[in-house]
Amino acid sequence: MHTFLITVLSVLSAIFFFTACEKKKVAETIDFGVQGPETGEIAVYGLQTLYGAQLAVKEINADGGINGKPLRIVHYDSRGDKQEAVNVAQRLINVDKVCAVLGEPTSGATFAIRSILNESKTVEISAGATAKDVPTAHPFVFRNTLLDDDGGPATIDFLMKTKGWKDFAIITSVNNDYSVGLSESFRKAIADFGGTVVAEQSINDKDTNVSAQVTAMKSKKFDAVVYSGYYQEASLILLELRKQGIPAPLVGGDGLQSPELYNVAKDAAIGTVFFAGFSTFSPDAKVVAFNEKIKGEGADSDMFAAQGYDAIYLLTNAARAAGVTDCTDPAQRTKLRDELAVVKNFPGVSGEMSFDAEGNAVKKPFIQEVYKGEDGNYKLRLLN
Repeated sequence: MHTFLITVLSVLSAIFFFTACEKKKVAETIDFGVQGPETGEIAVYGLQTLYGAQLAVKEINADGGINGKPLRIVHYDSRGDKQEAVNVAQRLINVDKVCAVLGEPTSGATFAIRSILNESKTVEISAGATAKDVPTAHPFVFRNTLLDDDGGPATIDFLMKTKGWKDFAIITSVNNDYSVGLSESFRKAIADFGGTVVAEQSINDKDTNVSAQVTAMKSKKFDAVVYSGYYQEASLILLELRKQGIPAPLVGGDGLQSPELYNVAKDAAIGTVFFAGFSTFSPDAKVVAFNEKIKGEGADSDMFAAQGYDAIYLLTNAARAAGVTDCTDPAQRTKLRDELAVVKNFPGVSGEMSFDAEGNAVKKPFIQEVYKGEDGNYKLRLLN
């Protein structure tokens, strides 16, 4: 009996020892997940977000990490695919057990994963999703990117006042949630500010020929063409406009923010105007410093890198304030969420921002234009 008791106690001690070790292992780091396209047609969005996040982690760990523990990033490639985004989110929650997720940079993929993260009480910040209602009714979902409903109207108002543009054509990518929502915002703004939509056409993401749509608009007179989708199709539209002798510039949102827009469209892209939540041309000292630091990491300075960088600092500040030490504890993740929800006037490199009651960023747009420099290179300049 005595031998049996000793054996039982030994087994229980071993179980306690390994359980304690496992708990210690879980709490060794504070883990944030990062998910987005690292390969594929929109890889630039995910990679730039990741590069900005990695720079922030490097700085945060040099400053002592979070509540005495180093911050670690766990990142996966969702390839710009909604189902893969779901798979990645589930892995980050159930396998990696992260404290929070710097989520998908596109609206469609964010819609696909938001309920999964919300139900698991895992905070998500998207550094790119701009479509209407992304965080609505999902209290663990936030975004630190400029809203389409803020950027679209501000851009139209600015262009009508400074360039005198009144008549617009609109092209929408109808299988793209972001494009559909942004077109709605532009359409309403044009009407609200006294302009006219004289023509509308639709395309799909990954279309390779837009000649029919441009031909259908050709008989109309317009000052600019609004395209609410991504840079790949925007390049095709620009080339087709010029091919058919239409000089009207293109107007869009941050989906046009990629060097590939003018690398593909060349001179056809000159005069393109788009809004974004960040501009490398801002004279703000924080932006100037960020530009140098991100380039030192071998990455470009753009909106996605800046907002990825800011998102990690937002999560870090909230985790520090909430006293987070164990990402497996849903109560601590909830405290992190509560601290994030009350952020006001955060001094980010992408501009000062606060969160509204639904988790949307409140910030001002940067309106930029493509031009060709004296050195023959295509560049962007800040208009506002």
